[in-house]
Amino acid sequence: MRVSETFRSLQGEGPSAGAPATFVRFQGCDVGCAWCDTRYTWDPRLGREVALADLLTELDSLAPRDLLVITGGEPLAVDGFPDLAAAACDRWTRVEVETSGIHPPPLDRLNLFWNWSPKLPSATPHWQDTWAYAAAWAGDPRAIAKIVVGKLDEPDLLRLAWRLPREKVWLMGEGMTPAALRANSELAAAICLREGWRLSPRLHVWLWGARRGV
Repeated sequence: MRVSETFRSLQGEGPSAGAPATFVRFQGCDVGCAWCDTRYTWDPRLGREVALADLLTELDSLAPRDLLVITGGEPLAVDGFPDLAAAACDRWTRVEVETSGIHPPPLDRLNLFWNWSPKLPSATPHWQDTWAYAAAWAGDPRAIAKIVVGKLDEPDLLRLAWRLPREKVWLMGEGMTPAALRANSELAAAICLREGWRLSPRLHVWLWGARRGV
């Protein structure tokens, strides 16, 4: 597997926001979101190649086996992802995968949770690929839909998210600066109040800014 980085931080987004977590970030993604804050993960030739056993040892060295977050890049585009996820579920109390949903959920384990982040048309020309398996993601009991929104996204958001169970939808304001994040989070909060959806923070951006290793 090609890995961009491993680190220890707080989970900044979604249902486990604020929880201490160990992170492994895969290398390689071709979804191409305009607002992506991890563009250094796009090129699949970069990062470093790591064998599964060595990666598990590295992750073990970071902290207790409480929450492991597998992110990217795009984990579902990595050939070794299913092996890592299965091994992680045997070791960690809770495993969360951050994915755009370009493939349906490949594993069903009791402690494996999915933060599916389908994209809106303003984000990428490939946005439809991230909605292609929406029925599978919506039907997975351990998956939520975490949708990034900006100030012009509301019509597309309402058109696409209406098909999802209300309790699964989490909105997250787009932004890599505190000012942009606050403005878009206020927009997302107003929509959540109206539609009965939930609001996800981006705690790592509020605390440390849009930088690596957090």
